Amino acid sequence: MVNNSPVGPLKQKLETSYDDDEKKLISLDVKTRVAIGNSLHYHVDHLVQNCESVQEMMDTPTVAYEGIVEVQTTTINNLNRRYEHFFAQQGESLTQTFNNFNYLVNNMRRLAIVKHSSQMVLKFLDSLGKRWEHHADVLKNCEKIKAMDLNSLFGNLQNYE
Repeated sequence: MVNNSPVGPLKQKLETSYDDDEKKLISLDVKTRVAIGNSLHYHVDHLVQNCESVQEMMDTPTVAYEGIVEVQTTTINNLNRRYEHFFAQQGESLTQTFNNFNYLVNNMRRLAIVKHSSQMVLKFLDSLGKRWEHHADVLKNCEKIKAMDLNSLFGNLQNYE
């Protein structure tokens, strides 16, 4: 992969004064730019169309969508905090609570924050309101809980809703 565009330093030269190695670098640069441009969704293309190097073309969408390291760290900390303090809201249905929890877990996975399935199951059970307290206690003491994932727990709880 070409890290820096040879076009920048070579712009001052006349086209006829390029040697064979420079022509190969320019050709590779153009091919790499086209490959990157073609692989991006048309909504993202505007971010890279004015980039001067291949490396800049690679870094620009990363920063735009994932943020710089400090932003990622803050986002990870916020997601962990939201996970730790997650509870069902007053008047919220089981499905709404599950969807909110699942959305949070998916955002955590996107940023490589991994929670074991059994941790998520227990956290979800603990986050349910008083209405589910008895059923949650029964499930926590059941042997099946160790093998249960979040979706099967949700299906099990829906039977009692």
